[in-house]
Amino acid sequence: MRGIIIIAIWGVFPSWAQTWRVVQHPDHSKKAIVAQDKVISDYVYTEVSELSEGKAFVSQGSLYAYIDAQGNALTPYQFTVASNFKHGYALVGDSFSMSVLNDSMRLVIPLQYPRVKLPSSDLIAVQSAEGYWGVYDVYGNLRLPCIFDLPPRIISKDIIVVRQNELYGVVNDCHEYRFSCAYQYITPDGFGYKRGKYVRLF
Repeated sequence: MRGIIIIAIWGVFPSWAQTWRVVQHPDHSKKAIVAQDKVISDYVYTEVSELSEGKAFVSQGSLYAYIDAQGNALTPYQFTVASNFKHGYALVGDSFSMSVLNDSMRLVIPLQYPRVKLPSSDLIAVQSAEGYWGVYDVYGNLRLPCIFDLPPRIISKDIIVVRQNELYGVVNDCHEYRFSCAYQYITPDGFGYKRGKYVRLF
């Protein structure tokens, strides 16, 4: 019975999770990929990431692209910055700006922000060229304008801690204020500090 259970559990693992390794050429100039004990690429890559969620980023020179677990191209070589996928999203960028790539290999937000964070509660914090922060959703809609001093602390779509003019408040993803920016600090567990006192906000 125990053997049957083990086989059943093994069967739910995706094939890409079983074997994936990078092989360095003897002259150390390029790398190849071996998957399921089969060579799936020649020595063509200058960099190969670990496999994450069935995808990896690779480079040939100074630009990165994404491939799947079988070595099939998912994007062209177009990024100067790439990262592993996490919960369906990856941070990518060019020499000046960052964006978020989704599982469909599409940029979720415009490639125009110097700093971008991975989604939390389906919301993405972005920093404008002027240094202010706002929020998009994962469908590419701007939810909060770039007017905040610090990256919004996204707790949920209904609770987003923001700071404007050095004072903290709480908004939702419709930019409706639950608590105006009147607090010297708001703790991660929902207490607002003002005039020497802590008050429970959420």
